[in-house]
Amino acid sequence: MFADRATSVTINVFLLSFDSISETEMDYSVEVYLTMIWVDERLQFHNYSEFQWLEVGTKLMESVWVPDAYFRNEKTAAFHDVTVPNRYLHLHPNGTVVYSMRLSLTLICRMDLLKYPLDTQVCPMVIQSYVYTTQNVQFLWDTNNPLTFDKEMELEQGLPQFAITKAVTENCTAALGETTFACIRAIFTLRRDVRYYIINVYIPSILIVVLSWVSFWLDLNATPARVSLGVLTVLTLNTHGSSVQAALPKVSYIKAIDVWTVACLIFVFAALLEFAYVNVLARQGSKPMKNCCYCENLNNKVRTFLFLVQFSHPINDLTRLCYKSCSEENNIIERPKVNKQITDWREQARKLDKVSRYAFPISFLTFNTFYWFIYIFVDL
Repeated sequence: MFADRATSVTINVFLLSFDSISETEMDYSVEVYLTMIWVDERLQFHNYSEFQWLEVGTKLMESVWVPDAYFRNEKTAAFHDVTVPNRYLHLHPNGTVVYSMRLSLTLICRMDLLKYPLDTQVCPMVIQSYVYTTQNVQFLWDTNNPLTFDKEMELEQGLPQFAITKAVTENCTAALGETTFACIRAIFTLRRDVRYYIINVYIPSILIVVLSWVSFWLDLNATPARVSLGVLTVLTLNTHGSSVQAALPKVSYIKAIDVWTVACLIFVFAALLEFAYVNVLARQGSKPMKNCCYCENLNNKVRTFLFLVQFSHPINDLTRLCYKSCSEENNIIERPKVNKQITDWREQARKLDKVSRYAFPISFLTFNTFYWFIYIFVDL
């Protein structure tokens, strides 16, 4: 007679590869050897062979009971059948059964992208019994080697975008109403490698923001150059941000990359608005005003020339030019003077440009300090 008790199934997983990790699909792909070990007293044999175990062919495997393990967070899975079915079953004299198979799995991983791309993800692999309850089957991790990595993908070794920093195993219980099923779980901690994003996202956007500051060093009258530079940087940064967002799922919360893109766009747009304001101030100082030069008996030709001088020369040279022009007529009643209001407007515009040369870089540096500190060191 056999004892009426639950069958303990010891499981270990050998990871051959840890492939694509998709943020848009919220899943990851692995290739594993799944090995299950249990004791079936009905299969005991003695003095049958000198070998330590019997190797059962694939045709006879259908006659042997095997646990009904499945991956609860599986999206898709496939057995390997090239060139033969990739599985084996070994029988030991004491009734111990070792059953192993090679599987390719795509498993669900619900990612938290709040810190993307400075994030760390936790992805589970859940193995559960589908039919047998805990009264009949118990799943246990192998105490010696529950998880084994292929030598080409050890812990801390970089994957294309991630590094597996930690892998832990634990027991769990899956309940459906009042019925409980055997369950075990492996949890992989994946740290994203940010170097790709620094080269392809952060550095280009920083250069675009810095390029927008060049307009602060351009002359007030270089309107076409400053407008072209401002509009070009805004459009370029907007296109760059759109290409980054295209590779991400549409989530309801704000990601770290969203904060960076919007902040850079604000800095670039603010530089364009600064030029617009400076241009208004400069044009206030370019309006022709009556009695710019105090001269008597000047004909219309000379007066027109004096007004045009105001557009084609700096304000500081107007007094000298007006004095020279009036002297040629020999009709000076007092020393020519330039309206001081014109100079004040343009000086204010130049002063604003000079302040912006320092204010914008300092503000951007302050934003970077808070951004990197919060998203790297603060647990959100």
